Amino acid sequence: MTKHLSVVLPVHNEEKNIEHLYNELKESLKGIDYELVFVDDGSVDRSYFIMEQIASHNTHVKVVKLLSNYGQSTALAAGCDHATGENIVTMDSDLQHDPKDIISLIEPLSKGYHVVCGWRRKRGDSFVKKGMPSRFANFLVNKMLGIKLHDSVGGMKAFTRRVVEVVPMYGDMHRYLPVLAKWKGFRITERPVKVRERRAGKTHYKFNRLFKGFLDLMTVKFFISYSTRPFHIFAKIGFVSFMIGFCIGLYYVILKVFFGVYLMQEIASLILSVMLIVLGINFICFGFIADMISFDAISSKKRKVYLVEKVV
Repeated sequence: MTKHLSVVLPVHNEEKNIEHLYNELKESLKGIDYELVFVDDGSVDRSYFIMEQIASHNTHVKVVKLLSNYGQSTALAAGCDHATGENIVTMDSDLQHDPKDIISLIEPLSKGYHVVCGWRRKRGDSFVKKGMPSRFANFLVNKMLGIKLHDSVGGMKAFTRRVVEVVPMYGDMHRYLPVLAKWKGFRITERPVKVRERRAGKTHYKFNRLFKGFLDLMTVKFFISYSTRPFHIFAKIGFVSFMIGFCIGLYYVILKVFFGVYLMQEIASLILSVMLIVLGINFICFGFIADMISFDAISSKKRKVYLVEKVV
C-alpha cells in the first residue's frame, strides 16, 4: 500500500533519543497517512532493539537494519528504497530537527515543487562547531554551483519520490541533493526550520567532514559539468598540454633552423615538448573512452551500494 508520506530517519547510536523522537513524530503527524522508516546504520548501542520494539507495536513504523556502518548518505538511500510514500522527508534522529516543521516543509510539494530544503534560520546548536561551517558550505555551494538558497546542505528536506529515483546518493551526496535535483530540472525551494540543542548523546559531527564535504562538492561540480560528456574536460586538458608541448618544440626548431642558435637545454626541452604532445593526445583519447563509458553507464541498471541485514 502506498503511503502519502514517508519520514526517513538514519540512526547511529541514538538509544537515548529514539523513543522521544517517535513520540514527537506520532504527535506531529496526526491526521496524515504516513510511515516512519528508521535506518539503523551499524549502531552498537540499544538503538536497533528500541526501534524493533516500536515497530512491533506500530504498523506505521518500519526498521531497516544495515549490516555495517555505511554512512549517512547510504543510510538515507536505503531508507528511501524501502519507503513507500509519494513524498519523502529526511531528518536527523538526534532530536535537533523539530517534527513540527514537517507539515510546513511538505506543503510546497503540493504546489508543484519537487524539493524543499529546511532553512536553519535559527540554530540552537554551537555556532562555531556547526553554524559557521554550515554557512561557509552554503556559500561555496551557491558560488560554485549557482544555486540561490539560504541553506541547501541541511539534513532536513522534503522531496517527491521521483527525485530519489533520479538523483544518486552516495559518499556525502545527500547534502547536495537539491543541487543535483535542480540540475535534473526539478523545482526547488526552502522553508524555515528549527534546530534545537541535542537532548542526549554525543554529536557525530567532526571537522574532517568539512574536507570530505569540499571533495564531494568538487565531485558534484564535475558531475554537473561533465558527467554526460566527460570528453569535454579531458579534451581541454589534452589540448592545453598538446599546445604547450607544440609551442616549446616550435620555439626551439625556429631558433635552430632560422637563426642557427643552439642551446644546451635544447635536447631536454625537445624531450619535454614531445612528452607534453603525447600526453595531450592521450588525454584526448581518454576523453573519447570516458564518453563511451559514460554512455554505457547512463543506460545501465542502478546498482545498490549497501547490504540489508533485516527489515521489520
